[in-house]
Amino acid sequence: MLPALLLIVLFAPSDAFAWGAGIHLQLGTAVLNNLPAISPAIAAVIGSYPHDFLYGCIAADITLGKKFTHYLQHCHRWRIGMKVLEYAWNPPQRACAYGYLSHLAADTVAHSYFVPVKIMRSFSTLTLKHAYWEMRFEAFVDKDIWEAGKKVATENYKANDALLRNVLSDTIFSFGTNKRIFNSILLVSRLEKWQQVLKTLSDSSNYVLEESDRSEFLGLAEEAVFDFLTLQEESRSYLADPTGERALTTAEAVRKNLRLLYRSGKLSREDAFAQVDALQGRLREAIWAPEKLLQVLSRE
Repeated sequence: MLPALLLIVLFAPSDAFAWGAGIHLQLGTAVLNNLPAISPAIAAVIGSYPHDFLYGCIAADITLGKKFTHYLQHCHRWRIGMKVLEYAWNPPQRACAYGYLSHLAADTVAHSYFVPVKIMRSFSTLTLKHAYWEMRFEAFVDKDIWEAGKKVATENYKANDALLRNVLSDTIFSFGTNKRIFNSILLVSRLEKWQQVLKTLSDSSNYVLEESDRSEFLGLAEEAVFDFLTLQEESRSYLADPTGERALTTAEAVRKNLRLLYRSGKLSREDAFAQVDALQGRLREAIWAPEKLLQVLSRE
């Protein structure tokens, strides 16, 4: 079962995942451990209903087949996240909504920076794309986080699901079908054998995910979450795109060009890596100013 699931995830469409559930739980736990650092009003809500908040942190990925919805109805748009908050009618649902919005804030870094950089850097391969790199981070999630995830997953969130069902558009699947698939993925991701598969994948890969890389990307994601929960629509995070569509498209274009030049012998691997290094800083700046992505393509 696990090898088959690994293949499914590796070849999954690019909109299937962002940070994995473990990373979103880790970021949500960081917020709960430092409530004084965010807006007092929001801290009061999520501090009173921490499991609803953590559920929201992972529930934003319930919807599969996101690209089959209308552009404006994509569940990772800020307008949809704010609509979830608007429709929340009691404190537990508001805690869930803030978790949902925290998820979007974290994904601005995953989709607009981390994954695009790694997609470009692995230009010489065909398979190491979106889902692969997000899975690599899951291998470093602490067991304590997964234990917290077990508690979250075993509680009843019918009211939160009703809220999400009321706001989110169906894709190729209904909300109920999406939820059942999501529950299965979440269950598998908690299995010890699955964690071992991820660790083996990470240890055997030719593409090392350095500690410095993990610190930078996770640090930025955590910063984005705290930024939003402090300033909301006035935050820098709110300027960024949680879907990262333009950044991912840009990265794929660069990757394709590097691959063609490399395979034709016109560019060495070392020179290609040097180009990616030069582009990485521009991608980071473009997280909060997507219009700068044009500079990445024009100078590539």
